[in-house]
Amino acid sequence: MLDTKQIIEAAKNQTNLDYFGNPLFLEGFECLIQSINLEADLNDIGIEAQKGRLIGILANLLRIEDAFIQKPEILFEEINSPVVIVGLPRTGSTMTHRLLASDPRHTAMLWWEGRYPAMLPDEVRGHPKTRMEMGKAEVEAVMQASPDALTIHPWDFNGADEEILLLEHTFFSTVPESFMRLPTYSKWVESQDHIHAYSQLKKMLQYLQWQNPGREKKRWVLKSPHHLGYIDKLLEVFPDSKVIQTHRDPIKTVPSFCSMCANLFEPLTNSYDKNEIGHHWAHKLAKVLNHCMEVSNANKGNFLDLEFKKMIVDPILEMNEVYKFIGEDFTNQAENAMLAWKEENQHEMGAHQYSLEEFGLESTFIDNYFSEYIHQYIK
Repeated sequence: MLDTKQIIEAAKNQTNLDYFGNPLFLEGFECLIQSINLEADLNDIGIEAQKGRLIGILANLLRIEDAFIQKPEILFEEINSPVVIVGLPRTGSTMTHRLLASDPRHTAMLWWEGRYPAMLPDEVRGHPKTRMEMGKAEVEAVMQASPDALTIHPWDFNGADEEILLLEHTFFSTVPESFMRLPTYSKWVESQDHIHAYSQLKKMLQYLQWQNPGREKKRWVLKSPHHLGYIDKLLEVFPDSKVIQTHRDPIKTVPSFCSMCANLFEPLTNSYDKNEIGHHWAHKLAKVLNHCMEVSNANKGNFLDLEFKKMIVDPILEMNEVYKFIGEDFTNQAENAMLAWKEENQHEMGAHQYSLEEFGLESTFIDNYFSEYIHQYIK
């Protein structure tokens, strides 16, 4: 059993700090703890892993808020016209993200920054070696606990990754339910107004930008499937965003995502139901796609659609259209950086084996559930 007060005190003791900033995080934090204790059925490894993760998140919060107090100029950092990539997993969103992030004019959150965004005591600005090593060790531990993980997602501790890891610090995040059964917490997250979460995300990006002077004046490239469900809130906080949505038939993407979740459940829980995972995520993914579709249809100038099939055939050709949309010249330097990234990432990750039936789903169910999305986007 996890104890709310013990975790809070452990974070305070670890950092010698006690100011968390806006107390809005507490309701979500307490709901998550209760949901873990009553619903997740974690094994001993899972309990210790989640306890450590939560202490780490709260320690990050304490250090981040202390940084804002000590260095108020952080909140004057400008985040202008970010490029935001949204789409279900396995739609080409990661490739699109990392290609754009390879352009020297752009910047993106790196995986280790998402897990360890707060500077450590005595860390020199611009020299985060210890946090990088912590991130590398954590990715290696994930690979050891779940060897199939690399066939599902290209884990790279020092590669561009999803800001959902930063949003996890607000406790308005779908990260926990991707590796634990948390129906109560999931419903709570869906019921909340996420404007606070995206306001906090902006502050955390400002902090990351301030930490690394080399990021000054670079354009942020953001990416996460999570943004699909709250794209209206993202646009409120970042009204000059340019949103690129990647598309692929849900019959391919939904079971792949469910398989990733099952792989993450495996080392942490005593038992789990693949049918429940399948229906939970099919329902949620259809809902967030429909929401994003409504917002996109009402804000055409902010959105560009990118087809998976075309990206696989000739990603550089598609990037020409992307750069027209985001209002930048597609320079030789940008193209060469992308070609270099492609060359370095041609390695075979292995076959990712999964099926709809494994998760209690059928093609007719997916076709019906995602009918509006399929009708508008899937040719």
